[in-house]
Amino acid sequence: MSQDSAPYGGRHRSLRSAAMRVNSTLRHGDWLRPALVWILIIPFLMLPCADAAETGADRQVSPREADGLRVEAIRFVYPGEQALSNRDLRSAMRIQEGGRFRHGFFRGDLATLVALYQSRGYREAQITRRQLIVDENDRLRITIELDSGPRWRVRQVSVVGTETFSVPELLAQVPVATGDDLNYGRVLEGERNLQIYLNRRGHARATISNEWIDYPESHIADVIYHVNAGPRMYIGEITIQDEDDLQTRSSLVWNALTFKEGDLYDPGELSRSRQALTETELFRSVFFSTPERAIEDSLQPVHIRLQERKFIVLDANAYVNYVPGDINPRVAGSIQHINWLGRGMKLGLDASWGEPLQGGTVFMMERDLLRSGADLVLSVGVTDRWGGTQVFADPDEERQFDLLTTNDSVLEGLLLFGGEDVARQYIQTVVYDYTAITRRKEISGTLSRRWFESFNTQARVDYTRARSAPDPTRNIRYTPSDIHTGPTDPGDDDPWDDDPWDDPWDDDPWNDDPWNDDPWGNGDNGNAANGTAPGYLDYSDGHIPIDGTWKSILTDRSRSINLSTEIVRDTRDSQIAPSRGSFVRLSGLYAIQLDARTTDVVDGTAEVRQYQRLSRRFTLAMAGQYTRTAAVDKDRALPQVYWKRFGGDGSVRGVERDGIVAIGGGRTGVNLRAELRYQSGAFGMVGFLDRGNVWRRSSDYEWHDLIRPSGMVDGYGIGLRYVVGFPFRLDIAFSDGFNTEDRFRIYFSIGQAF
Repeated sequence: MSQDSAPYGGRHRSLRSAAMRVNSTLRHGDWLRPALVWILIIPFLMLPCADAAETGADRQVSPREADGLRVEAIRFVYPGEQALSNRDLRSAMRIQEGGRFRHGFFRGDLATLVALYQSRGYREAQITRRQLIVDENDRLRITIELDSGPRWRVRQVSVVGTETFSVPELLAQVPVATGDDLNYGRVLEGERNLQIYLNRRGHARATISNEWIDYPESHIADVIYHVNAGPRMYIGEITIQDEDDLQTRSSLVWNALTFKEGDLYDPGELSRSRQALTETELFRSVFFSTPERAIEDSLQPVHIRLQERKFIVLDANAYVNYVPGDINPRVAGSIQHINWLGRGMKLGLDASWGEPLQGGTVFMMERDLLRSGADLVLSVGVTDRWGGTQVFADPDEERQFDLLTTNDSVLEGLLLFGGEDVARQYIQTVVYDYTAITRRKEISGTLSRRWFESFNTQARVDYTRARSAPDPTRNIRYTPSDIHTGPTDPGDDDPWDDDPWDDPWDDDPWNDDPWNDDPWGNGDNGNAANGTAPGYLDYSDGHIPIDGTWKSILTDRSRSINLSTEIVRDTRDSQIAPSRGSFVRLSGLYAIQLDARTTDVVDGTAEVRQYQRLSRRFTLAMAGQYTRTAAVDKDRALPQVYWKRFGGDGSVRGVERDGIVAIGGGRTGVNLRAELRYQSGAFGMVGFLDRGNVWRRSSDYEWHDLIRPSGMVDGYGIGLRYVVGFPFRLDIAFSDGFNTEDRFRIYFSIGQAF
């Protein structure tokens, strides 16, 4: 017999003894008394039997005994009036259906339920019974009996104790009126509103209190606010402590203040001014002190004490990408002066060295431009970026035709026996697969503003010059393609004819050293440094050495003015190692091309990241990105700088950076990422899956490619984390795409992957 049914068993034995005595009496002929006794006994016999049939193996437990059990249901019983829905009550509890029971939360949940009822005017609400029942499968059912009691209402509201302000003026600040439910929270809100109202009118030392006069027989109460406004005060002398020792100009501090000498003293204005100084990020601490004066004084002095941050900020990071047989170190750093000329202007240099991205950018940032709340950033930079590129051969470009028919033994035979048309058809299927270095020179201006703490908007204008050319240290992978595309894109003719990069820039400072140093040499890596056809090489082995001629054939140049905008909503609890919240980014770009053979470009990107804490140690992180670019004039070539690429640490781990490309240039790309993160103390582990692909045309993919095993390129693996204020990250990644001999990579850096 279960523990909770033992009392019923004792009562059963007592009742059975009574029944035996009744039967004995009945045998002696006295049948009236036992009949009455049976009438009284039978209901008591049926009650415990019904309970036993209903509960079966269920048992009642204490909150401590139920700790850790899964909650199957939470049920509410109301002997009186039900003021709130069950859904509202459940949502107010920390213990939820389907979750684990925590006895430490249960008492707080009961107090919360009572407080909710009391806030609706049920001052006498109480929990009259709570029951925790566990079934044979250790599932917990919670029953809470909540007696609301009578509802109390407000009979009248009054304000006493002040002659400076009229009673109707003060009552207008109070959200409590005659006939309302007696809501304690709203009474306190009225108290705060009166305090703020008086403070803003110079009564900095005003005191407010509330009193209730109860009428229990009618369940009503009078609410009385006692107001002592005190003297009216004005801002007196404002001083900045150690003003001459500050690097920051005094004018910047004075401009941040929202009050001046002679204004009515308002503590709220002091708080807003302090926040404005803090948001400049120039000070480690900002203190406002208001020494008390005699009660009859009408001027309140304000002393400001500031502790400045360090002016010079240095930052450096080292990254290592490991591929079997190849280690690629990379160093990135920045130096900033965050208070240049004492005006709060930021001046800095960001630089990095090593593949796949190197270069530098000098920038200047003006905060709170014209007191609009917007920040302006002006920058000048040059970057080199390594990335995979695949393009179709152009059979109508005579240099390509001559080089291929001369150095490819297969193609030479086709030309000899099949004629020129057959050779050109063969060349039309050829794909050049090589690593390109894209040098990008840019002057830009960016205006950004933060809204409502979690939103950030940005508008940007930049002038860009870009050149993409083969990396001279690597060969061109040369293979016929099984895709026949018809005529190649226009604009692939000799890029050196009427080159817009030559004469207009001869006297331009951009061409001076180091801007115009050619990182690709001058054709010193082949047999034709002078640009003539090299000696006989058999391209049919799948590799073409890069010389001056091939470099000129495959070089892509563009000049453009880019207009872009972006909106970001960021509710993450941390930008370095988030565990909850979301990140949403929408961006658009319109590029006006300044070259004769390229077209204007429209580009858009949508990115979403979501972080969900599953338990105290587990976090699920997911991210998705969709990007698409298009040429305004479809009959013209899209500059390579706008091609879409994925791969590497920033998108699909286990693949070479920017190694996921489309032949002829990707226009559409999709990237999906997921991580299950475990953290215990300073040590953590991560399992991850990345998926991505790019397509030349939107018709090349279908939405079911997102879930098909072969629809996209996958990167997967495990990672280790060690947290010392920020996480050190070590990821071991594998991939299922491309080179079967190059599917393993190791990444080491700082911060989570996304």
